Amino acid sequence: MGRYCGHCGEKRLSPDDRAIKRYLDAIIDFFTSFDSKGYRSIWFLLTRPGHLSVEQLRGSRVRYAKPFALFLSLNVLCYVSISTFGTNAFSTPLAVQLNRNDYYGEFVRQKVEERIAAGTTFNQLESRYDEKTSVLSRTMIFAFIPMYAAIFAMLFLHRRRYFVEHAVVATHLWCFILILLAAVVPPLAAMFQWWGGQPTIAAALQANDGPLSLILQAIIAVHMGLLVRRVYGASVTYSVIVSLGLAWAFFHIVWLYRFLLFLVTIWMIRSS
Repeated sequence: MGRYCGHCGEKRLSPDDRAIKRYLDAIIDFFTSFDSKGYRSIWFLLTRPGHLSVEQLRGSRVRYAKPFALFLSLNVLCYVSISTFGTNAFSTPLAVQLNRNDYYGEFVRQKVEERIAAGTTFNQLESRYDEKTSVLSRTMIFAFIPMYAAIFAMLFLHRRRYFVEHAVVATHLWCFILILLAAVVPPLAAMFQWWGGQPTIAAALQANDGPLSLILQAIIAVHMGLLVRRVYGASVTYSVIVSLGLAWAFFHIVWLYRFLLFLVTIWMIRSS
């Protein structure tokens, strides 16, 4: 078996790729290759939600990393974390789409049955699907930016901002969320692993999905409330309503992304 998959070109993960040392090496490489703009941007992401967006929208861009470049860098760090700990919330295998899907499970079963009727065995379909969706998930994560930009545009329609301005805010929000997923979720899961005695961090995540989700939603709600207050000048009451509503909707929006990912993956399998 070669180092790379013959179907998708993806590098096969070895035990060394999942080692903690690999994760730490990637973090060190990430931060040592960052310039002062990157450090400054991450600092403000964590300490002053919305500040980067305000600076970007008023034209003060020289001192900070560009929003999309920052998103790309953090997406790489998030992928390394996912590869190490198996904590991927975005690449949804076919088994999850079929068996842990309360939104469009019947639609997935229908498409699977169509592929089987066309002469593909389930095992073949699952193998090809999982390989393809793993690759696509790292590209399609960008879909969250226009999704959240559209939400901000509707919630703050009276502010009469351009869509691209909402996209800047959405990009910075998702930079923060990527930091959460890459650098906060694994230590939290490790704590639950130690407490519950699960064999791996991925197993701890699955066993403690409820409390971990609540912690994530609480952190996102606080960040979101401060962000919309600073960027859009929303009242305290409206900021609280928006932040709680979007934090509650976070995992529902993730499932919308998973639906889009399923459609694209199944279409690409059919076309190949």
